Amino acid sequence: MDGQHHFTKLLILQTRVRLHHLGVRIIVAELREEFWILRARQVIKQVLHSCLPCRMAKGLPRGEIEAPLPTDRVTPLRPFAVTGIDYAGPLFVKVGNALNKSYIALFTCATTRAVHLELCLDKSTD
Repeated sequence: MDGQHHFTKLLILQTRVRLHHLGVRIIVAELREEFWILRARQVIKQVLHSCLPCRMAKGLPRGEIEAPLPTDRVTPLRPFAVTGIDYAGPLFVKVGNALNKSYIALFTCATTRAVHLELCLDKSTD
């Protein structure tokens, strides 16, 4: 068979789909069981180069685009000028024989990423 014939290219495409888009060597081996194609490797490489699923599978991964940082994180400020606050808990603290509920106030600095923890006896603002 001539490698440049349209029927040969269709046969290669059909074999490629049937073999789930495997490599050139496997397609050559599969086709040579029934057919002898002139310049088979060259023609298969040409056909595979035009195969969209194969090109997508071999493509390089694109780099992720990161979102810009907030201005509070980029501009130099003194520590804890911009903070985030959260509560953790409840924790049970044993005082004598009684169990008291307490919470942890978590303060995070947006510029230095430092953390400050405080023990709170209740959820009041004091």
